[in-house]
Amino acid sequence: VSSTLMKVDIPMLKQASESVVHARVERMESTWNAQRTMIFTTVTLDVIRTLHGKPVGQVRVRVPGGTVDGYTIEMAGAPKFVTDNAVVAFINRWDDGTPKVAGYYQGVSQVVLDSLGNRVLHGGAANGLSMAQLAKQMGGQGGGQ
Repeated sequence: VSSTLMKVDIPMLKQASESVVHARVERMESTWNAQRTMIFTTVTLDVIRTLHGKPVGQVRVRVPGGTVDGYTIEMAGAPKFVTDNAVVAFINRWDDGTPKVAGYYQGVSQVVLDSLGNRVLHGGAANGLSMAQLAKQMGGQGGGQ
């Protein structure tokens, strides 16, 4: 089984998203679906700042893949998260209304500090942008270092 994902840019992701958040990955929990045919991981994001959309304190996104009872399922193109990492995530919803990352892997970037202490995005469609540059594209001011 293979997947083909369309390359997206920041304006496309923003349009497809109900919100864009700068957040810390608090925790991840993987579970089987009801039919036990797929594993999904619920990722809890503690929102530091809302860059687009309605401000919220926390978002729980469901991503395909994970490990349960020694079984691992990986989906090509699925967004990857690491507990305690800072990220920027573009959020929309699955058909059942559960939040997900828009654009799969393209809709999440890790926030890292460059040698000058500026917050820079690594990975996803925002790769290489500073937080300030992304905030400007979202219609906000600055974005901090």
